[in-house]
Amino acid sequence: MPPGHPPSGGKAAPSADELIQKLDQTAGLKDREKPFEIAASLGRLYFGQGRYLDAQVFYGQAIKQTEDARALFVAQKKLAGTRPLPAPNTLGCEPTADSTLLKLVDKAKEQITAKNAPGAVSCLKAALAPVMEVDVMYGNAQFLLGDTGGAVATYTRALDTFESNADARYARAAVTLDAYGDDVAALGRAKADFEKFLADVPTSPRAANAKRLLTRTNDALTAGGLSKLNITAEQVAAITPQPVANAPRQPGQPPQLTPEMINAFNDAPRTPEMQDNFKKLISDAEEHLARGRFQEALDAYKQVMPYQPDNARLRAGMAWTMVKLNRQPMADNVWRVATQNPDAVAELGDALKAKGDVDGAKALWTRLRDTVPAYAPKLEGRL
Repeated sequence: MPPGHPPSGGKAAPSADELIQKLDQTAGLKDREKPFEIAASLGRLYFGQGRYLDAQVFYGQAIKQTEDARALFVAQKKLAGTRPLPAPNTLGCEPTADSTLLKLVDKAKEQITAKNAPGAVSCLKAALAPVMEVDVMYGNAQFLLGDTGGAVATYTRALDTFESNADARYARAAVTLDAYGDDVAALGRAKADFEKFLADVPTSPRAANAKRLLTRTNDALTAGGLSKLNITAEQVAAITPQPVANAPRQPGQPPQLTPEMINAFNDAPRTPEMQDNFKKLISDAEEHLARGRFQEALDAYKQVMPYQPDNARLRAGMAWTMVKLNRQPMADNVWRVATQNPDAVAELGDALKAKGDVDGAKALWTRLRDTVPAYAPKLEGRL
């Protein structure tokens, strides 16, 4: 069968963009009550397409569906104490491909009725397992939308439910370091989280990055704050927590809306549509810069940074935005990183000028000339 052709008699799977268009045209989709599995799947789809505000709505709806199960889980854990937990398969609550949160919670309630707290905990733990990822993704959406405090609170709640949620621990540490780097008490909390993350999952793909960030946290503690340190290009790339990658579906995880959506989810991070969305966000950020809307520019840049930390044009834009926001001394540190690629900074000036911000472009080129004197000849004709 030629590549790209659907199976005999079947239809070609819709692209993620086509799925999004259909969902956007569904009246009342956001307001309609929906099961955990559906809400979580919608959140994942929109997140994969860079639609973080929509993802936040659907992930929030999914989390709301877990409130009763979380409350039962906490109460039954207290009753169970240190007694060993029976295996879920001995209680009829082993997660399967068609398991749902409500079905597994019903099994847990049977154990509660039988006054078997350890059994109830075992079933509720199986029921809430998919929530570990949803909590982290909801926190990631909050962070990317600029709600740093909300993101930290979400990661903390995730850890209150499952202390073993390593992704939530890493994300909380990274966001705390990024947002509260001059608060010594916050740095201490980030240090503890990084150390526990490395102790719990030393072979994680994020372990190397966690070690680098832990070193940076320790350096910041010694210096009395993150802003008192110089920052390297590698550290700028590492400082933003990476969204959780779409994992293969496991028994008990939220079933996807359709088989086509499974493909859409798996392909979303690499689709041309997503890359186009990143280009648009950078273009929007530069438009904000040219119009003096510096916080809006920074918010747009932060949506792309987790995916393209090595994008020189992106780093240039973030650096100039922080300069304009007077986020000193961090602005100077990030500017020094950006000017390691002076061509990208100069091209940002070209973009600002093309959008009508002639004064802003000249100010940027002047700062570039003064920062990198050797590059001055290439700025002739611009200043």
